[in-house]
Amino acid sequence: MNKINNAFLCVDFGTSHTLAGVAYADSAIENQRIKLEPDLADPFLMRTLLYFPSMNECYYGSAALKKFIENEMEGRIFRSFKSHLPNKNYLGSIIDNRILNLETMIGTFLLEVKKRSESQIGHKLDKIILGKPARYSMDIVEDEFALYRMTKAAEYAGFTDIQFVPEPLAAALEFRKTSETEKTILIGDFGGGTSDFTILKISKNEFKKSDVLSIDGCAVAGDAFDSLFMSQRLNTTFGAKAMYQMPMSNNVFKMPYSIMERLNKPAHIVHLKEKETFNFIKEVQKCALKISDQKIIDRLFILIEDQQIFPFFEVIENTKKILSSKKTAKFEFNYPDIETSDQFTQGEFNQWSEPILTEVSAALDRCLKSAGLDHAGIDSVFLTGGSAYVPAIQNIFDVRFGKDKIQTKNFFHSILSGLMESANLS
Repeated sequence: MNKINNAFLCVDFGTSHTLAGVAYADSAIENQRIKLEPDLADPFLMRTLLYFPSMNECYYGSAALKKFIENEMEGRIFRSFKSHLPNKNYLGSIIDNRILNLETMIGTFLLEVKKRSESQIGHKLDKIILGKPARYSMDIVEDEFALYRMTKAAEYAGFTDIQFVPEPLAAALEFRKTSETEKTILIGDFGGGTSDFTILKISKNEFKKSDVLSIDGCAVAGDAFDSLFMSQRLNTTFGAKAMYQMPMSNNVFKMPYSIMERLNKPAHIVHLKEKETFNFIKEVQKCALKISDQKIIDRLFILIEDQQIFPFFEVIENTKKILSSKKTAKFEFNYPDIETSDQFTQGEFNQWSEPILTEVSAALDRCLKSAGLDHAGIDSVFLTGGSAYVPAIQNIFDVRFGKDKIQTKNFFHSILSGLMESANLS
């Protein structure tokens, strides 16, 4: 297979979904989006999922979910693994007694994207333009560490020329094409793991780097909202308040915070099945002070051993979506022996969301301050991503900018388009 020197694989590697396209810099060859999932309704959109039935087998995207279900949910399925990037304490996972580090996990996924892209366009790709959030973490060292890990993952996938473009800038590059007059716009992109902002001057004139007035963001978004349902209520049905006392000890303990943290978060919950953690939960169950607590922990074991973690969070995500348009949503999970039914209201969800909203508001304020603008200085606001539909998020922008300035759509392809355009920017 031949190689074209000016060809870049552009990848919007998201916490929830991934898109790819090939850009030909300074060339008459037309850029091309890649159909990563040819059999789906949106063939360009691939879920960021990895499924390992064993260490020697791996499935990706929709095939990962399909095979996981066919195999009666045996093996390991990973979602939201991008969110681990800034965490120095997260090294990876263990499958069949073999270590799979995070860089290899992400690199394996990028390699599959590379193979599917090369197969579609008919030539090799060794240059990549990767989208990156405005901030992987609010900690500068952690943010740089995440970028280092992504570089290593891209190298594992076989790329020798690796470039990063901020995702909010990529989105802004796409939106500027729609402008007939000069405007100052704000782009808010709410993904699964991060919330990103760009303030940009747009016009029909040739793009200049000085058109970008500011970029900022924070490391909370869709997954953080999903976690609220578990941390605020649902985890109590899996042992969050279970009390235990170890033999020969006078101290009484509650289920450790570290265990509940894994239970609460979509990216972490899969690791409850790891041997050391799983055995510790067994010890807690043996030493539980009440029979009722032992029975509740039995529910946790069913959730883990019967591989119901992923389906459970799918129901949580759907509940969140319902609350975007309705005042109440019923949560219903019907797997035998861990049946769970609850009712959630938009009001309590908004209340639980306040710490997340504070972080989002702070990032937005930093972005405005860096641009030297107040709210009146923004002509239009474009909000994209699943969490852009959360009413409390929309309210932040309604209050600051007014409803007339705001457009909210799922511009899933806007970042990819901007990444492809960036191939021609010096």
